[in-house]
Amino acid sequence: NTLTEKNEYEILAVFKTVVYTDSPEAFKYYRFTDAQSPEEFDAYIEKCKGLSLYDTGVSAEYGDKLITLSTCEYSRTNGRIVVVAKKVTESSGANAPANDGAAEIPS
Repeated sequence: NTLTEKNEYEILAVFKTVVYTDSPEAFKYYRFTDAQSPEEFDAYIEKCKGLSLYDTGVSAEYGDKLITLSTCEYSRTNGRIVVVAKKVTESSGANAPANDGAAEIPS
């Protein structure tokens, strides 16, 4: 979301990895920005889903917009837990929902 847009995403993968290493188990997910071909996109999605801690039932295809969230994960040195999701809806400006769906408390 931004100040002028509200979007919805579906999680397609949640996985753990390590950074700042040349270890073969490290997945440099942070280097993926814009796929130059359907094959490059599919390879990235396949790697994410292969590492995923569980099957979300969601996939993506070339042209979908993705968001990647990453934070520290302390079960190993330089560990990260990563959430990859695809954008499923978009609204902006005057069409953006007035709230985030939270219930309003009557006064």
